Amino acid sequence: MPALWGRTYTRAELMARVGDISQIGGVRSSRLDGGAGDGLPVVDVDTGSGFRFTVVPGRALDISGAWYKGVPLGFRTPTGDVQGARFEPADQGWLRSNVLGLLVTCGLDNIGNPGADESGPHGLHGRLSNLAASNVLAEGAWVGDEYELSVQGRVRQAALFAENLELKRRITTRLGSSELRLHDEVTNLGHRPEPMLIMYHMNTGYPIIDQGARLHVRSRSRRPWNEHSARTEAQWAEHAGPTAGWQPQVWVHDLEAAPDGTVHAALVNRAFVDGIGLEFVWNKRQLPYLNHWRQLGLGEYVTGIEPGNGTVLGRVQNRLDGTLPVLPPGATATFDLGIRVLDGAEAIDAAIARAGA
Repeated sequence: MPALWGRTYTRAELMARVGDISQIGGVRSSRLDGGAGDGLPVVDVDTGSGFRFTVVPGRALDISGAWYKGVPLGFRTPTGDVQGARFEPADQGWLRSNVLGLLVTCGLDNIGNPGADESGPHGLHGRLSNLAASNVLAEGAWVGDEYELSVQGRVRQAALFAENLELKRRITTRLGSSELRLHDEVTNLGHRPEPMLIMYHMNTGYPIIDQGARLHVRSRSRRPWNEHSARTEAQWAEHAGPTAGWQPQVWVHDLEAAPDGTVHAALVNRAFVDGIGLEFVWNKRQLPYLNHWRQLGLGEYVTGIEPGNGTVLGRVQNRLDGTLPVLPPGATATFDLGIRVLDGAEAIDAAIARAGA
């Protein structure tokens, strides 16, 4: 049953008090007007609890803006929302067409460092996040006494003589909830084995990220991205305030999982009002690597929690390391992810306990 304003409601009790469920929450589809994102289709999801977020079918059904009781949860870059057709695929060009937001999906040909192999060049973080979805369905519906909100669709990454991969995505939440669930299925529709990398680039910004904020995960070991990351490894869990001249730090964590493979990570700021944070949940059997990006520069103030089936070192290095996943013809790989808002000390403490940190 929806939990709203300190009490729970049955369907009958709630609908007796409103003319339409949109008075409280729901899903609404629209298109952006003007600028680099002109015409970009978006779906706004509002759970009525204060948790709302924007799914972008025009960009692989990623999640751009997200808020809880007016507090922003994700980091947004200066590019703003950009149509995927403006994508610059070479080298670091991905940075010119991506707002980041709460979630941007990297892949399916590459994650992390650009490089080139026998199939050609692969730019930073691949092509997927600039591709538009088809068969999009955004709806709310009663299921018993729960009002479920969902957005789903399909994204094809393909070319003649190259990969033919399809992502099928479904994002769900409920009225009264402060969390969302994502279920992805990636299928190789081609006739030969195909390298397939995917990474969930979740970008937490201010005010969750601030002086004293902390990441809680059970990290058994960490592989640094570069020498600077290796030198600063002792501070991997802590956050400073915005710092001039900050150099990016990245580590690939090997996390300790529960017996069923579940992993929890909690990124929290106890000093903000009564405490706020985000909890991320995934399965290590599906996404064995936590790529962790810390960027605390002026106006570039963000921490990335980025579970993937490969490392952010890129397609070429993953092949050299023996960590490049290959999807057989007709095969499907499944990925599940959860994001939960942590409101107050009690919720933070419970999430840290689940993380086992």
